[in-house]
Amino acid sequence: MALNAKQIEFLARAIVNRLEDRGVVEFGDAEAGIEIVTRALEENFQAVDAIEQEARQRLVKPGGREPSSSDLQEEMRKVAAERNVVL
Repeated sequence: MALNAKQIEFLARAIVNRLEDRGVVEFGDAEAGIEIVTRALEENFQAVDAIEQEARQRLVKPGGREPSSSDLQEEMRKVAAERNVVL
């Protein structure tokens, strides 16, 4: 699930705008809020990518085929549980 920096920033801006619109959070400086949300999103996407990579490594046998989507998702859940991460 690789997202580029522009996509992450766009998502962060949308999140901050929604939070401000609903009055849930008031960011005195919207840019600072966007930076915080961007950093959190980047870290979370990196964690998911690392979990996916480890799951693929566990499932792929030398000379074997790619794992099915359902097998990969199940293995990702196992890896995440071992790392105390909620997917």
